[in-house]
Amino acid sequence: MKRCEKCRTLYSDEAAVCPKCGVKEPEETEAEDRPGRAAVRDWIWLVIGIPLFIGLMYLLVYIIKLLG
Repeated sequence: MKRCEKCRTLYSDEAAVCPKCGVKEPEETEAEDRPGRAAVRDWIWLVIGIPLFIGLMYLLVYIIKLLG
């Protein structure tokens, strides 16, 4: 399965063009570089986002205890 970079639609490997937006697949050199960088960016968001979410939950519980 391939994923269109523009509209993020999944389509079959046989198709050379995205069926939704009609954009041709990028060249192989660019296609190999993007997923690695995107994966690193996604991991950074997870490492920052999960502790931040837990901290906000603790803050919310603390505020509720103060008010109650």
